Amino acid sequence: MVDLNICKKGDKLKTKSGHIVTYIAKIPEATLYEHQIQYSDGSYGSRTSDGLVYKFKTLPEDEDIIEIIGQ
Repeated sequence: MVDLNICKKGDKLKTKSGHIVTYIAKIPEATLYEHQIQYSDGSYGSRTSDGLVYKFKTLPEDEDIIEIIGQ
């Protein structure tokens, strides 16, 4: 399990399917999906502090974050 709270803007993150995404920022005042990421196609997504797509119901195809690669 990862901890996205230690990430800095621009850090590269690896998803469980091997895609590389970019950490953007912690979302102020968010209660569940606290971190914003950017995909290689320029679109944005959010993750929990443990890197999960969904906190309460996970699916095998979810793009959960499994590794913080860094700058």
